[in-house]
Amino acid sequence: MPADREYRILIVDDVMENRRILANIISKNTDYDVLLAGNGFDLIKNIGRDLPDLILLDLMMPGMDGFSAAKMLKTMSETKDIPIIFITSVADAESKVKAFDSGGVDYITKPFNKGELLSRVNAHLRIKRLQDDLREKNSILENRELHLVKLVEEKTKKLESATLALINALENANFFNDNDTGNHIKRVAEYSALIAELSGCSRDFIKRIKLYASLHDVGKVGISDAVLKKPGRYTEEEFILMQEHVKIGARMLDSKELDPMARNIALYHHEKWDGSGYVNKLKGADIPMEARIVALADVYDALGTKRVYKDAFPEDNIERIIGEESGKHFDPDLVEAFFKGKNEIIQIKTRLSD
Repeated sequence: MPADREYRILIVDDVMENRRILANIISKNTDYDVLLAGNGFDLIKNIGRDLPDLILLDLMMPGMDGFSAAKMLKTMSETKDIPIIFITSVADAESKVKAFDSGGVDYITKPFNKGELLSRVNAHLRIKRLQDDLREKNSILENRELHLVKLVEEKTKKLESATLALINALENANFFNDNDTGNHIKRVAEYSALIAELSGCSRDFIKRIKLYASLHDVGKVGISDAVLKKPGRYTEEEFILMQEHVKIGARMLDSKELDPMARNIALYHHEKWDGSGYVNKLKGADIPMEARIVALADVYDALGTKRVYKDAFPEDNIERIIGEESGKHFDPDLVEAFFKGKNEIIQIKTRLSD
């Protein structure tokens, strides 16, 4: 973290010993200021006195629990953009889903790993700082006189650079949770751009989808490694929890400073053409074009990649599966474009192989 920026972490837990342990870990391993609150009422009452950059929030507290406190923070203009990481001993899927729906960006179960805790705290602070910088630059642009063309151009370039920096930070967070897939997100981005080009999309669309397709699974930062890297089949409860990554990703990317395409890709890339996908059960052309493209690129790469739970499929098997899923999982027109560009797709796959 930059030396000229001091971060404030607010720890909210009704158990004094828990507050002390978290405060010691953060104080001894970072330069961040640590603020403490003993319950949800104290949090809401005093939050305006010294706004934190990030909140570590316990779920089960007397009076006002973490769910209620988070929902209230998200309704207040001065606190709605503060990221909330829930830290709790409650590990059931229903509580996790409820926590994310209450406004949390991450969920860490006790007993937690110190390294994982610090890595997630640092990742969300980087994301928040970049989003704050984007807001500041946008505010400057909006308040300048329109005739200052040169100044606007300079600020626009800085804004684009800040956007790229934000995407890099999010990609790094994605790698932290999904590092066994190697160049998966890079390949998906290039496949998506090629399919978009072969489908007749505009140059601007192709440029944007190549930039934002890599963020399709960024919401996995909120899913525990125990689920992400489980070698066997998911239980029904685990599968429900895994589906939450699209909502988490959409929440992380839901900012007026970011192109809506980024959020659409994160939220809708597991929808299916026939309406059987998740989580919104969209069907056909109701699914945004960018999400339909990334869905095809993502599945193609996943089938051809070795994972902890499967070996890589042979190329002819992958082609058969994609062909069979035309009109079911995938947009038939996009499948046609995919096969039209198959030689170029193989070249990308070879160049970016792990």
